[in-house]
Amino acid sequence: MLMQRTNQKEFIEPKKGSVTKSLILKTALEIASKSGLEGLTIGNIAETVNMSKSGVFAHFGSREELQVEVVRAYYRGFEGLVFVPALSKPKGLPRLKQMISAWLKISVGGDTSSCFFIAGAAEYDDRPGIVRDELVRSVKDWRAAILRAIQESVAAGHLKKSINAEALLFQLYSTVLGVHHDSRFLRNPKSLTIANKLIKEIFANK
Repeated sequence: MLMQRTNQKEFIEPKKGSVTKSLILKTALEIASKSGLEGLTIGNIAETVNMSKSGVFAHFGSREELQVEVVRAYYRGFEGLVFVPALSKPKGLPRLKQMISAWLKISVGGDTSSCFFIAGAAEYDDRPGIVRDELVRSVKDWRAAILRAIQESVAAGHLKKSINAEALLFQLYSTVLGVHHDSRFLRNPKSLTIANKLIKEIFANK
């Protein structure tokens, strides 16, 4: 669950080697944000941070291990931008709306990286391995958080008890998927407006 991961965040101390590892990871995250996880190579990271390939390998061991760490780093950042701020909202629909709204902004924003949970799924849908496993784990945690917020909305009386929570999760998730595709791939400037209207109608009918 997202909250469980929040309590288990790594605390990176400024000891020997940790600062370098943190720099490598930050650089890898920036590269992956623009070129995708498959765009990461030990070579381009080493060149960017002005290190040897063996130096990068000394911190991560393999390209796949580095990719997994990048997914985890993105997850922590996603928590901070999307999930944690929503906790300041009352349980139920206010919290759920905040989660979806913040996620939509990440998916559309030209000054932010594309959502790894969506872009990564396209890269790794048919690619078994530890990177895909980590992405799946992250996506399932996020979906569980949305589902929990939906259930809390029902318990608070904000949504009808007769709703199908899994179906609503699918609707909301699919809407953000569509926004990510239309805004970033088709460059449709109206995608966010369309999505916000659609989500408003979804909640109004529930």
